[in-house]
Amino acid sequence: MLRELAKKLPFPILPLIYIISGLGLSFLSLNVFFELSEDLMENEVFEFDQVIIQYVTDIRSDTLTEVMKVITFFGSKNILTLLLVGSLIWLIAKRKNYWGAIFYLIAVAGGGLLNLGLKHWFGRIRPEDSLIVEQGFSYPSGHAMGSLIYYGFLGYLVVRSRRGKPLKILLTIAFISTILLIGFSRVYLGVHYPSDIAAGFSAGTVWLLLCVGGRESIRAYQKRTLPFFKRKHPQ
Repeated sequence: MLRELAKKLPFPILPLIYIISGLGLSFLSLNVFFELSEDLMENEVFEFDQVIIQYVTDIRSDTLTEVMKVITFFGSKNILTLLLVGSLIWLIAKRKNYWGAIFYLIAVAGGGLLNLGLKHWFGRIRPEDSLIVEQGFSYPSGHAMGSLIYYGFLGYLVVRSRRGKPLKILLTIAFISTILLIGFSRVYLGVHYPSDIAAGFSAGTVWLLLCVGGRESIRAYQKRTLPFFKRKHPQ
């Protein structure tokens, strides 16, 4: 019934839903970041920080700590840089996706610079008694923001590819799980407050959607028409 209704519309409905959803998610993420940042600047106490920190402290074990160290490694600046270089080589040499490579570089590198600027702007000191040594400020989390942007854009490329739907779903779940686990590992290892992770995810989401939107705009321009106005009519 819904498909029949969609066919009667003068424009394809799915691209329009994607645009509205993207704008809604961007607004929500931006609002979360602003709310957290405002409370931080006013030196308000984040109650959920203490609740979550107490929980992860209670479940710590030697084995789980080693696992978390491995997980957090996949969100580090060095590994994301190496993965990005490999991804760019693959996009350019194998797929000939030059615009995809350009926006991937803008997303990850630009997100890194944005995170660095935000850290110095807010200047939040990291938690004490961490399980590993980290330098620099904590808000927003660079691991959380960087991993969301890198794995998020990789997920976008997978969804846009010609791979089968089951594989797309499987990879999307894997990327989302990786992002969430990296965020959790940072709190577990004691180098970030949960609010740092939430801010990193929210800021990363906004930047990621901006970059994806830029790539889609180029795609639409190359087709010389906006996606939601393009429909094949029977001759």
